[in-house]
Amino acid sequence: MNDDYRLPLTKDESTLLILKEVLHHNTDVCKLIIHKKNTIEAKETMDYYYDRWENIAGSHYRLHDTHDGLYSLIWDASTYTVKKDHNPIFYNLTGISYQIIELLHELIKLNRIDSENSRIEDYKEWIEHDDKLYSFLADKIRIAMNETNLK
Repeated sequence: MNDDYRLPLTKDESTLLILKEVLHHNTDVCKLIIHKKNTIEAKETMDYYYDRWENIAGSHYRLHDTHDGLYSLIWDASTYTVKKDHNPIFYNLTGISYQIIELLHELIKLNRIDSENSRIEDYKEWIEHDDKLYSFLADKIRIAMNETNLK
């Protein structure tokens, strides 16, 4: 009994075995086909992620740079000003308002242990308070954006 472990075949090795049977063991042609296949797959993958970056991340950054005065606000624990995204391109691509992403980024920045705010005595309570306020605002934004899409 042979207990030697054998690694499973890679996708290229599996393809090579199939091509060798079809092309009568002409390995040079098989390797050329596999190389061409890998080149095409790599280009398609790069095109896909480039498109995702341009459309999703690009639209988020453009909205972030142009949203002065066009975003939702928290005045106090019970008073909110809710504004829909001034350009719904990011929302249409992701189903999430860019304002909610901004709120998350803000909470992450506030929650950094090494920030100057972390020296405040009740820092953790303030973070939890802000988290609740931002959650309420995010929910109101989500509802407002969903109403826009239903029309």
